[in-house]
Amino acid sequence: MLLDLNDLSLRAGERHERVYSLDVDPVVLGGIAYQALLPEGVTVTVDRVAGGFVVSISAMARVYGPCARCLAETMVEVTAEQQEFAPTARDGWEGSDLSAFVEDLIVDVAGLTREAVVLALPERLVCSEECRGLCPQCGQDLNVEKCACEANAGDERWQKLRELGFDDELGP
Repeated sequence: MLLDLNDLSLRAGERHERVYSLDVDPVVLGGIAYQALLPEGVTVTVDRVAGGFVVSISAMARVYGPCARCLAETMVEVTAEQQEFAPTARDGWEGSDLSAFVEDLIVDVAGLTREAVVLALPERLVCSEECRGLCPQCGQDLNVEKCACEANAGDERWQKLRELGFDDELGP
């Protein structure tokens, strides 16, 4: 969705605020696709200031994807917020100073919202903090049932260090 700031006809100090219904493209992080839904839409606020516009977006997003531990489908709610400045004149502005989502006073609201959702995501999506994940040997979901695998003894090249008993001593 594109929003042309020129069409708003705002004068200095004026504000435009509106809620838009919007679909966001899936977010792919680390090769894993996450679907973001915006059930309440995205609130776009445009303030006319000296030298340009301040564009703010805010949305509550439900992000669906696999749990990082057990791979079960999970959902997390995040509040996505972002603010960008759109100058009326490019004089004195370098390309790297300008938003990638604003060009010639046309705002890519969908792109800006998607970026805000990505920035609001936790480091890892998990179905619960108590999630036990999958057995690294047989793949059994340890939240459902305990597997019969023996504990991994680890790399045998480190056996001499294990015999020194450092694993038992935890300290600063």
